[in-house]
Formats: sequence, structure tokens, C-alpha cells
Amino acid sequence: MNLSKQVGLVKGPTLADASWERGISVLPGAVRRTYAANATIAGEYHTKSSILIMIAGWAAFAKTLPNGSRLIVDFALPREIAVIEFAGKAGDTVTALSDVIAIELAGPVRTCSARYPQSICEAILRAEADRYSRVAEHLASVSRRGAVERTAHFLLELACRSHRSATSYPARFECPLTQGELADALGLSAVHVSRVLKTLRQTALASFRYGVVELHDLPGLIKTAGFDRSYISS
Repeated sequence: MNLSKQVGLVKGPTLADASWERGISVLPGAVRRTYAANATIAGEYHTKSSILIMIAGWAAFAKTLPNGSRLIVDFALPREIAVIEFAGKAGDTVTALSDVIAIELAGPVRTCSARYPQSICEAILRAEADRYSRVAEHLASVSRRGAVERTAHFLLELACRSHRSATSYPARFECPLTQGELADALGLSAVHVSRVLKTLRQTALASFRYGVVELHDLPGLIKTAGFDRSYISS
């Protein structure tokens, strides 16, 4: 039987479709992985190419500098594909920020077409392109956007990604990040992040409390951030 038909992926459902989890779990070499919060999924000199289909939990891709400071360059959210392909060279450290459940497929990406259905390969390649776009936006934020602007931009990105909609935003969404992790993602100190969140709250734009982000004034927040969601796949 054709593998695409066997795993039920002929019509190419999205990762939000539960059939993806069922279909991917029966692919050749697929392994279900669990990582406790704060566990290292891959280190800087990781030599194994992995493709993680995030089922639950959040993970961070971070670079640690010689002075011990850290910059989080990207996050992996539930129902997203995280490509870990360092080939033994210095890269990111991938850490579980909450308890993570994922299905691991073997890399490298360049050989996927020989092993997996076309819909899977297309999704993996799209995930790589999406990550490049996100990292470019994050670079623009830490180098050119002001603290309030970049924080608003980041919260809107997370809202889009968590909601997985091309046309709407959630009024609220769960976010397991600490202020320290926000600081590492935004290139700010934790104290500065606290002040920025207070500003967003006092201006009734958004709030982030007890693991929940609420978007109170969506048009105002979008205007503050200069946010264009076109770089985020639904």
C-alpha cells in the first residue's frame, strides 16, 4: 500500500488535525518522546539530526554566550515541527520549557523525500522556512524595535502561533514563559520586561499574568508593534 494512503495523509491535513499525530506515529522510525520541563532536548554540539513533531509543551532554541548570558532565538509550540539539525557544529541548545511530548522522525531533512510521504516532506520544509522568517523578525526586534514595540510584537506572534488561525487572534492564550525567559527572547533584562508588561497593562493593551496572556486592545497592540502577521504560517 502507498505510504501516504497507509498513514491517511493523502489530503495533506494540517498539524492542527488529529490525524497528523496518528499518521506520523506509524511512519518508519517514528519514536514518541517525552521530556520533563527544563530537560535538554539537544545540546550545542548535537550530532544527531532530528525532526520533532510537537504534540504538547513548549521548547526553546537558545544560544549561550561565554559570559553565561543567554539569547532565545526561537520557540517550538504544540502542533509545530521543530527541526534539530546541528551536524556536530556549534548551534542552539534546545530545552523543554514545560513537559514536552513529541514524535521524533530521523533526519536529515535532505533525505526526507526518500522516506516519508510528500505531505510530510512539504510540512517539514515549510517549517524550516517559517523558522527562518521568525528568526529574521526576532533579529529585527532586538536590534531595531523599542522595548514596548518588540514585546507587543512578540506577544502577537505567540498569539498567532498558539491560535493557528490565518485570520483571527485569540482573546487570551496560555503561555508558560517566565519573565526571565521573556527577557532572554527579547534581549532585555527581567526588570525591564517587568516594566514593559506593566506599561502594556496600564495602557490596556495586553496583560501577562499567571501563565495567561490577554489581548485587551488588539488594534492598539497591532499598531504599537507595527505587526504584520504574514510571516507566520497558520
